[in-house]
Amino acid sequence: MDTSYRLSRSDDRSMILAVVHRYAHTGRDKMDFADMVPLFAADAVIVLPDGKQVPPDRLSDVVRGKEAKYIRHHVTTVDIRFLGANEAAVESFFFAVTDQAAPDHWGFWRDRFTRQADGCLLISRREIHVDGGAPHGWFGRTHGAN
Repeated sequence: MDTSYRLSRSDDRSMILAVVHRYAHTGRDKMDFADMVPLFAADAVIVLPDGKQVPPDRLSDVVRGKEAKYIRHHVTTVDIRFLGANEAAVESFFFAVTDQAAPDHWGFWRDRFTRQADGCLLISRREIHVDGGAPHGWFGRTHGAN
């Protein structure tokens, strides 16, 4: 039985999960948004909760100049669907805890991962969907209650 396909899919899943978890880890207070840029393809597009589209180097637009004093993102379920050898559709559910509310906001990231020239799978499109949030929390005060 040829196991190379299964092993490469396992490696791809691990690579995707590592990127999703690294993003959640870097999405914290006092963050250096530049730490997130390597998780994205050079031509990636990020769709912010308000629908605004930005490149990875403008991801800081999500905080609107009002970064939370404390924030941690927790990833719960990650669904990975391979669309071919070099592309995957990924949805990751998350909730965030801040100094203002626990949970503060929750939702999911809808991602498209594409294989890069070096073989790595990186985010080529990320849509940030916030399903809800505490009106008195950081997200509610910064973006308006959902």
